[in-house]
Amino acid sequence: MFYDVEVKGKAGDSAFMQVAALPEGKTISDMTDKFFTKAVFSTEGRFGAYGAATDIRVLKSDIEKNLRMFEVTFSALSPGGAEAPRHAIVSALQPEGATDVVMLVSSSTSGVWKKNEPALRAMASSLRIASVRPTSIKRKSKSDYRFEDQGGLNERTTDSVINLGDF
Repeated sequence: MFYDVEVKGKAGDSAFMQVAALPEGKTISDMTDKFFTKAVFSTEGRFGAYGAATDIRVLKSDIEKNLRMFEVTFSALSPGGAEAPRHAIVSALQPEGATDVVMLVSSSTSGVWKKNEPALRAMASSLRIASVRPTSIKRKSKSDYRFEDQGGLNERTTDSVINLGDF
């Protein structure tokens, strides 16, 4: 429901950033495509607002240097309950020294994918993280205006939308 970096186009294309915690002791190269699809397409994710995404198919998966990219098709439910077929490119990086993975999800409706693909692919491949630094700020409701006392999310005990026990 809340994303700090998001852009939407007029033709049904969009891109947003998402962060997921990696299982303890694991790196981005240890993870299967299933880890990323579960994070992006869960009911708590951007495409799960009206129910879990369906027909998720990874078409292509590549690792180039430290950038992991995969192309996927899926169907997201619309507010009216209709399935909306979409096509996406997910690029993921693990910042040096971090236990999280940062993903840029670029997608479009299947009907305009061919037209939007070059721009979305260029956007996805441009993901870079210049530097990171540790913080002592805990992810707690008192540190974030979006939590339930302000009408937003319920506070969780974990920072991930997926069950890390599955990996």
